[in-house]
Amino acid sequence: MDALIDHYLPYYQFKERHSTIVNATVAEVRAAVMNCNLVHAPLVRILFRLRGLPTANLTLAGLENVGFRILDQQTMHELVLGLVGRFWTYSGGIKDFAPEQFIALQTPGLAKAAINFRWEVTFGRHTRLSTETRIWCPTETSRRRFTVYWWLIRPFSGLVRIEWLRLIRRQAESGNSVAVP
Repeated sequence: MDALIDHYLPYYQFKERHSTIVNATVAEVRAAVMNCNLVHAPLVRILFRLRGLPTANLTLAGLENVGFRILDQQTMHELVLGLVGRFWTYSGGIKDFAPEQFIALQTPGLAKAAINFRWEVTFGRHTRLSTETRIWCPTETSRRRFTVYWWLIRPFSGLVRIEWLRLIRRQAESGNSVAVP
C-alpha cells in the first residue's frame, strides 16, 4: 500500500524516519496515536517551551492549536499531519492554512513539513509503528536557511519523534488506549 505522505509531500529536501514494534493490535496502536499526549515527555515540554509554544495540551488537538493540520488519515494504516512556516526563525513563523491547500502551497520564504504515523501488522499481535518527517522548501533561499536550522535541531527533532513513539507504544501496550471511531 502506498503511503499517504507520498501524496502530500512527494518531493522534499529533508527527511527523518523512526519506527518501533508495539505489542498491541493495529486498533490499539491507532487509538494511542490519536490520544497520545506529549505533555508526559519532559524533553518535549522543554523543547516546546524554548520555542515559546504552549505545553498544556500536546495531543493532536493541542498541536492543531499551534498550526499543525491533519491532512489525511486511513483508519487502519496512516495519519498525515502538515505544518507550514519559517521554521528557522525563533517563533517558527507558523502560518495557518486549510488542509486542502497544503499540496499547492508554494509560498517563497516558507517551508512545508509533512509528518506521518503509519501502523501495520507485523506478526501476531505486534504492530510496526513508524513516523516520517519530510520538509520541502520552495526556494533556494528558504532551503539554505532551513539547512542551517536543520543541522542544529535535527538531533532534538529526532528525540521528539523517538519519545513520541515511546509514549504511543507504552500507552498501546498498557491497554489504556481510548478507542477512536
